[in-house]
Amino acid sequence: MIMNRKYVSFCVIFFIIILLCLYLYIMVLEKKENDNKKFEELIEKANEHIEAEDYKNAEKITKESLKYNKVKGYYYLGALYANYFNDKEKAKEAYMVAYKKKNFEAASMIGFIEEEKENFKEAEKWYKEGIKSNLEYSFYLIGNFYYNQNDMENAKKYLEKSAERKNGKAIYILAKIYYKEKNRERIKEYQKQLLERSQLYGVTKDMKKNIEYMLGNKNDNKYFDLVEKANEYIDKEEYKKAEEILLEASKLNKEGYYQIAEMYRYISIEEAIKKYEVAYEKGIVKAASNIGSYYYINKDTEKAKIWIQKAIDGGDVNSNFHMGELYDNARDLKKAYEYYSKAANNKNAVAMFSAGEIAFELGEEKLGKYWYNRILTEPGIENLTSQILKNINR
Repeated sequence: MIMNRKYVSFCVIFFIIILLCLYLYIMVLEKKENDNKKFEELIEKANEHIEAEDYKNAEKITKESLKYNKVKGYYYLGALYANYFNDKEKAKEAYMVAYKKKNFEAASMIGFIEEEKENFKEAEKWYKEGIKSNLEYSFYLIGNFYYNQNDMENAKKYLEKSAERKNGKAIYILAKIYYKEKNRERIKEYQKQLLERSQLYGVTKDMKKNIEYMLGNKNDNKYFDLVEKANEYIDKEEYKKAEEILLEASKLNKEGYYQIAEMYRYISIEEAIKKYEVAYEKGIVKAASNIGSYYYINKDTEKAKIWIQKAIDGGDVNSNFHMGELYDNARDLKKAYEYYSKAANNKNAVAMFSAGEIAFELGEEKLGKYWYNRILTEPGIENLTSQILKNINR
C-alpha cells in the first residue's frame, strides 16, 4: 500500500514537472514569436527611414532591434553602415558580431569588404565561410570573386550553385564566361534560363539585351566588348578613358550614348542629365525617363511628367512604372494602377508588386492576388528581389 502511494506521488510529481516544462516551452516559443514580430516591425520602420534618406534614425531603430534578434540585427546594422554611411570599418564590426553568432551570410559581406580593399586572401577566406549559409547570394559573391580573379573554373563551380538557387546575376555571369570561351551553345542555355525560369532574382532587361549582343553579329560582339572594357575603367574610376571607349562603342550602337550618361551619374548628376539629353536626341527614348526622374526628385512634377511621357510615347514600356510612381505619391490610385499595370505586363516584378498593392488599397482583392500570383509564376520576370517575395508572403 505504501509503495502504491509512493508510486502515485511520483507519478503526480512527474506529471506536474512535465506540465511545467511544457508551459515553459510554450512561453519561450511565444516570447520568440513576439520578439521576431517586434524585430520585423522595427526593421520595416528602419527601411522607411532609409527610403526617406534619414539614416540616423534608421541606425537608431536598427540598434533598438538588437534587443529582439541580435543575429539578424547586427547583420542589418552592418548593411546600413556599408551601404548608406559608407563606413566599412563599422560595417565589418557589426558583421563580425553577427558572424560570431553563427550568421554565416555576414561572413560573405566581410569577404566583400576585404575584396574592395584588395585583401584577396582575406576575402577568399571569408567568402568560404559565407557559403556555409547555403544561400544563393553567398555562392554568387564567391563565384563573382573568382570571376574577377580570372579563376574561371572556381567561378563556374560556385556560380552554378547560385544559379541553381535562382540567382539571375549568376546565370548572366556564366553566360559571359562562356562568351569568352566562344561557346555559343552554353550561352544559349543560359539565355533560355533567363527567359524561361520563374522567380529568378536580379534579372534585368540589360542582361537579356547583352546576351543578345553576345549571340549577335560581329558589330554586336564588338559593341559588347567595348562596353565591358569601359566598365573595367569605370570600376577603377578612370572615367576619361571609359568615355573614350564608350564614344567608340556609340559609333556601332547608339545605346553607347546612354551608357555614357549612366557613367556620369558617378561624376555629376547635372552632367549626367546633359548626357541623357544627348542620348535622347540620338534616339534612345528611355533616357527621357531618367531626365523625368531627375526633375521629380527636384520637386518639378510637371517637367517630370513631360519627360517621362516622352519616353512612354517613344515606346519605352518600363517608363510607365515611373509615371505610376508619380501618381502613386500623389495618391491618385486609379491613375497609378493604370500605369503600373502597363509596366507590369512587360515582366517588371516591381511594377507587378506595386499594381498588386494598389489593387488591394482599392479594395480589389482578387486583382491584387492576380498580380502577386504572376510574380510567383511568370517566366523571365525582371527586377525581382527577395524583399518582394517576403512582402507577398507576409
